[in-house]
Amino acid sequence: MKRICSIILLALAVMLTANAQQRKASPATKATLATFAIVNMGEASLEKPLAEGPDDLYFIDQLDRSVISIDKKTGTIKRCIPGGRDKMITAIGHDGKNLYMMVTNVGLVRYDGQSRDTSPCLFPTSDYNKGLINHQRAFAGIAFSPNKRWLVAYGSGAILFDMDGGQCKPVREYTSNGINWAFPQDDGSMIAVTGSEIVAIPNTAAETIKTYHEADGGAKIYKVKRDITSAAVKDGMLYATWSRFVARTPLPWDDVKWEMVYQLESEDNRFRNFVMNNERMFAECDEYGQYYCEWSSTDFTKAPKVTASLTTSIMNPLLKRPFEQQRNSDMLYFDQQGNLIMYCYDKLDIYNPKGIKGYTSLQNKRTRYKAE
Repeated sequence: MKRICSIILLALAVMLTANAQQRKASPATKATLATFAIVNMGEASLEKPLAEGPDDLYFIDQLDRSVISIDKKTGTIKRCIPGGRDKMITAIGHDGKNLYMMVTNVGLVRYDGQSRDTSPCLFPTSDYNKGLINHQRAFAGIAFSPNKRWLVAYGSGAILFDMDGGQCKPVREYTSNGINWAFPQDDGSMIAVTGSEIVAIPNTAAETIKTYHEADGGAKIYKVKRDITSAAVKDGMLYATWSRFVARTPLPWDDVKWEMVYQLESEDNRFRNFVMNNERMFAECDEYGQYYCEWSSTDFTKAPKVTASLTTSIMNPLLKRPFEQQRNSDMLYFDQQGNLIMYCYDKLDIYNPKGIKGYTSLQNKRTRYKAE
């Protein structure tokens, strides 16, 4: 009898051990694809536009005008360049090798990787007889031509620099009430986009082009009736959204030839933000509320997936269900890995329906950045 009881107890022990092993193994076999990362930036407030290098994303904190970096592999967040009241960083850009900054009371600076104070100033803005350069906080963004020869600093106007041979020579200035996007081309021409105008500036234009003077200086201006909400350059085409429309025109402009490539169904619908890369497109829209459109291609031949919110892979511990994101972003941006970066003030989301590439410490998490 004792022998039978011992055999039964042994069998039960083996079964319990096997079940325990199965329970331990189940999380690995049911791992959820990390499609989302949610970061509360704490006391930081991200300002557009960002800059992307080979290893990091860079943001300006508009509260103290410092630069915050996010490691694209690990997701580590740090304040890499301090700000300051007398030397505020107002614009950043990256050419794939170096980070560039516009710094008040200093000028255009190429970051040396060590300190803002030791970094060389390529073009000072302290001379008060150079038009746009008088406005110390006029610059909001920095962009490069595809061949990296041309740099444009833009905001309340734009200055185009020739970076050939390591030099930094200003060659053209366009004054305006405010430029939201600027796209220099490999031939030295440039597209500047304001809230209601798209301005084509050829490489033969005058050194100084004044606002609203279409004939003066050689610029061509295309005006739209509604505010332009986004603009992008892809495959030799300029894309722009306004109201419920997406349109495009070939570059460079010999003449404006707009082609309407998509429109939202209802006249009450509006594009708020739109972004595209080589594989897909994404838009935030309004219709007495908020919703998202996702295209799995870039030719508009397929209907978009429309959702009221984005369901994340991150569990809400209170509601016992996944978090859902529904908010308007200040900026949408596809990084070089194909992840969609969405941010607004102290909110930063990383989204990729095919699975986030990199940012390992942030994947499938809702985290809060704590400043050093």
